[in-house]
Amino acid sequence: MLLDALAGQETGMGQIPYFAPIDANVDGHELRLAISGRERLALLLDLIGGARSTLRLCFYIFGDDEVAAQVRAALISARQRGVRVWLMVDGFGSANWPDSIFQPLIDAGIHFARFNPRWGRGYLLRNHQKIVVADESRAIIGGSNVLAHYYADDPGGGSWHDLSLMIDGPAVTRLARYYDGLRRWTMSERPTLRMLLHLLSRRSDKSGAVRWLYNGPFSRLSPLTHSMRKDIASARRFDMIQAYFAPNWGMLRRLADIERHGGEMRLISAARSDNMATISAARHCYRRLLRNRIRIYEYLPQMLHIKLIVADDAVYIGSANFDMRSLYINGEIMIRVEDAVFAEKVRGLVSAHMPYCDEITSAEHKARSTWFARLRWLLAYFIVSTVDFTVTRSISLKRR
Repeated sequence: MLLDALAGQETGMGQIPYFAPIDANVDGHELRLAISGRERLALLLDLIGGARSTLRLCFYIFGDDEVAAQVRAALISARQRGVRVWLMVDGFGSANWPDSIFQPLIDAGIHFARFNPRWGRGYLLRNHQKIVVADESRAIIGGSNVLAHYYADDPGGGSWHDLSLMIDGPAVTRLARYYDGLRRWTMSERPTLRMLLHLLSRRSDKSGAVRWLYNGPFSRLSPLTHSMRKDIASARRFDMIQAYFAPNWGMLRRLADIERHGGEMRLISAARSDNMATISAARHCYRRLLRNRIRIYEYLPQMLHIKLIVADDAVYIGSANFDMRSLYINGEIMIRVEDAVFAEKVRGLVSAHMPYCDEITSAEHKARSTWFARLRWLLAYFIVSTVDFTVTRSISLKRR
């Protein structure tokens, strides 16, 4: 296997491969896609450091280590030079970190809130979005939270391989308005699910080359899931890099139909994770895809945290994994950029990952598929995609 071949090489377990940033101009928007951890952290700190009037930030996890300390210091410095700052963290994702670590921010005059922090049925609803908006003109989205291992280029330290997209242009104003609505909902005395879903639906873009798409526990398809399904149905070239891959069988059938209708599809998923159940759940899905000649790869050097889709000329980047929680329950944000040049550059990034992956052929998957492995994969998929999804969705939708 490729994992064994890479074990003693610098490009395998001794050194993380470097992927250069991608720059593009789309419909009046300057875009920069940063992949290396060092460059992603620099992008974040530079955005905060360059803010002149306002900063709006939202993270699923905001922890307490050297990187979190750097970000906190940058936010306090921004406030001291007169920038108005709002920070939201998710009540579940950041539950391990008490309000005391945010007290220096509050003391500096930064507005701090936790999304849905109350225990009970509402605690099942999570805001998985990562958003930073400076001056209503520049923004960063992606998958990275605020802890060191999200930005470390270290093969042996439990680091995550991720990406961040910087957007400079008119669409950022719309993102700022969405953030303001989400903050008002979070701070209201009686936030209802109906109010939140109205916000997610109203602020999702229905047209344009650069679109914001949001997700939540809608009773029907969210704007994000509806857009993805539409692009899957028409795609002739379809590439994915997905940290967590565990869709329902209907979505798997749609992916399989890409090859059946004469298209081509490649999937890169995780070989390493902090939660092996997610890897097992993904492997439970492989057989259906391999049967339809879809090429599957598992990324080896780091734990994979990227959420990326390229469907013909459309690129999706943001916080949403391709699993049941991200597609149907969590608060998620993705940007959809439709541009042939940008899509081709990002497709090249997908191709550049291939040398660092183990390709999962039908023969290799069959060799892995012992009865015990199949049982483990099935149980993991059942828990990740059925139990968690069904319980959370049924409870959340009763809270309208």
